[in-house]
Amino acid sequence: MKIGVIRGATEKEVKSKKFNLYIGISLGNKWFTKENIKENILWCLKHTKDKLAILIADTLHAINYEVRNKEKSTKAFKRAIKEGDKYEKIVKEIISEIPQSKQDKIEILKWEDVKKDSYNKKFIPFFFEEFSKNKEFREEIIRLVKGFTKKDPQNFNQEEINKLCEYVLLELPELLHGFDYKGTHYNCYTYPFDSPLTRMVEKIQKKVLFPYFYDKIGIQKNVFVELKNN
Repeated sequence: MKIGVIRGATEKEVKSKKFNLYIGISLGNKWFTKENIKENILWCLKHTKDKLAILIADTLHAINYEVRNKEKSTKAFKRAIKEGDKYEKIVKEIISEIPQSKQDKIEILKWEDVKKDSYNKKFIPFFFEEFSKNKEFREEIIRLVKGFTKKDPQNFNQEEINKLCEYVLLELPELLHGFDYKGTHYNCYTYPFDSPLTRMVEKIQKKVLFPYFYDKIGIQKNVFVELKNN
């Protein structure tokens, strides 16, 4: 694996085990093959501070099934759980192949686990309210989502765009702050490519964009590492 873009820290800080790393797995990203996930895990184990979390964003992806596949919300939710379970099985197979001492450092989480984090429980509603009342913020999120969907063969109406915006709003507190799980604060995440969303998060963290967010929600500067194949 090789490092691409880093946001919120230096390569030296990341490699010196300053942060507790976590891997975000998106159900819709075909990069997450068993081979790539394994390489990602091994790299992160080498560089994490104490623990490594593998976050499978299962039920979050239900929004995409609902909008892009025109599925009812209940069916989309169940499908997301089922697909997430497939990734969990793959991850467990990978973990079983590495030494026990390293296995003990790994936690596997689903999206509902992260939603229970106290920071997320508090600030997911905050961002939904901002989206409702703050025109500048709403337009920025809509612009992001339209950018993500511009190459999609489907044409989404405004209601569907707003639903896709929920994906970003639900994910934003975790991207800004990281999360706590079983006494460990995970504050550096890896993903195979950089995006306009990670750039927006960095601007918020640096008070370049929506500076009043910084003090209002107590951002702790979650770090982003673009981790790609060699």
